Amino acid sequence: MKKIAFLSLTLLFSLSLFAQNVDNGGKYGPYVTNKFFDNWFISFGAGTQVLFGEHDNNASFKDRLSPAVDFSIGKWVTPSIGFRAQYSGYEARGVVRDPLAKFITGPSSKLAGYYDEKFNFFNLHADVLWNLSSTIGGYRMDRTIEFIPFLGVGYAKSWKKNVNPEFKEAAAVTGLINKVRLSDALNLNLEIRALLVNRRFDGYNVGNGIEEIVSATVGFTYNFAKRGFNRYQPPIVPDYSPYNNRIDELERRIRDAEDKSSKLSRELTAAKESEPKVVNVVEYVVSPIAIFFPIGQSRLTDKDLINIGNFAEIVKKSGKKYKIMGSADSATGSRRINQKLSEDRANAVYNALVNKFGVNPQQLEVIAKGDKNEPFDKPILNRVVILE
Repeated sequence: MKKIAFLSLTLLFSLSLFAQNVDNGGKYGPYVTNKFFDNWFISFGAGTQVLFGEHDNNASFKDRLSPAVDFSIGKWVTPSIGFRAQYSGYEARGVVRDPLAKFITGPSSKLAGYYDEKFNFFNLHADVLWNLSSTIGGYRMDRTIEFIPFLGVGYAKSWKKNVNPEFKEAAAVTGLINKVRLSDALNLNLEIRALLVNRRFDGYNVGNGIEEIVSATVGFTYNFAKRGFNRYQPPIVPDYSPYNNRIDELERRIRDAEDKSSKLSRELTAAKESEPKVVNVVEYVVSPIAIFFPIGQSRLTDKDLINIGNFAEIVKKSGKKYKIMGSADSATGSRRINQKLSEDRANAVYNALVNKFGVNPQQLEVIAKGDKNEPFDKPILNRVVILE
């Protein structure tokens, strides 16, 4: 009765925690099958365990408690189903009535006619994990608490130092895991596990049926990346009508271009067959002219205006743009005076072209660089304005 009450209380405790985390949001499958290296985990735990043998119920519960450890590695295949391999065990304690039992340590100090027993054991088993929380409440990676029953089979061995024989048995395992989420990578686990094995496992082969070792451990699970599952997204049938309309429009443009090309081809053939036309183009070309000034002066003479007038007629007919470059010689005067003198000379020519001979100002560019620009090798020749 004690072990039934123990398992019942554990189950009720787990269900009460699970009820706080049921997802009513409808987060059910289907989910995309994960890759081989996705959703792997390792876990370890430590706690206590109790042996339920032929006569163990006669001893007090606390006197039968012994340390327990476990280590697991596994993988979640779907949000609800996973597999793991686990190593568990360490030590078991109990009482028997046979002084010839293999694992006794001596007469019991608390029960007359009984002998205390203690032995080491381990259990290596493969389990199927069922995430009941995901099955009932829908998959949620951020659920705080989850309830995971499991069932497995494996190999168990019991022994005591310097005692023969050792017992090696096939074993069944069942239990449940209460998983508390700490982060995406780390969980806290409370695991309740029952090992079911042949009755001779404790070195005392009396009676019928099986023996059980029930353990409770607390530990941690580390979840390797990639973690979690992706919901399956049904394929979306694309609407190609915009593309088809675009194709039709492009085909129409191609046809129009072909029609224009055919028309141009016909016009070209007609042009080749027609008589050539002679086109006379008059181009006005003018050479640069130079207007020379006496030293220190910027006034134009009548002779200068004749040359400027002839130049103006060509400028107006050509429609091109021309430069008016004013200069002064560096051999006389200061740089400031020469700069002013070059500007006055260039402006005098500009004013004559625009105001006297009617040249468009947009066709003229006035440049004055004082004595920095000397186009000739003699000072007297550099007192000049060049039109080009």
